[in-house]
Amino acid sequence: MAKTLPVTEMALLSPVPSGPAAAAPPAKTCVISAEIEPEDRQALLDLFARSSPETRRDRFHSALSVFPQRYLEEILNGRQLALAARDTCQEETRGQIIGLASAAPIAPGTAEFAVWVDDAWQGHGVGSLLARAILRLLAQHGVSTAIGIIEPGNLAVRRLVNRVAPNAAARSEDGMIVVSVPLAGWATEPHARS
Repeated sequence: MAKTLPVTEMALLSPVPSGPAAAAPPAKTCVISAEIEPEDRQALLDLFARSSPETRRDRFHSALSVFPQRYLEEILNGRQLALAARDTCQEETRGQIIGLASAAPIAPGTAEFAVWVDDAWQGHGVGSLLARAILRLLAQHGVSTAIGIIEPGNLAVRRLVNRVAPNAAARSEDGMIVVSVPLAGWATEPHARS
């Protein structure tokens, strides 16, 4: 699969500093980019290091202590379709990868997709932006169905899927929730999903 995607900008809220006196941050513009290159290895390792055990469990279905090497290599070498959200808002973290969406074929016309967002950026629209982008890109590559596997307790991702792909079907399988997203219309309607 090719790694091409026009840059998309979206007004997002900056991450909220922790603490009781934290005020809501102003909306700023952040960018999603399909440019995952071998030079992004350290940025992806940093994203993993910043992720809490809960985030790692939700993404990898296990609270891993090291980034899965095979997955990292497949993303960096283009064997999996991958998109990164990069922070263009904060001076001190400009260019930092704050989210990752990836997809890999699992059967003819079907690919499994996943979205992973930096803990500090969860709940600020990054996951929705990445989910829409990876589903649109899969459709543009002729994939007819996208499959996502969700931890049952991950209510945020369940709400995200309902918002981004309300026509998705869900089923329980081996203790997980498997969502199937039909991609008809996604390739030709790049901004129709809101």
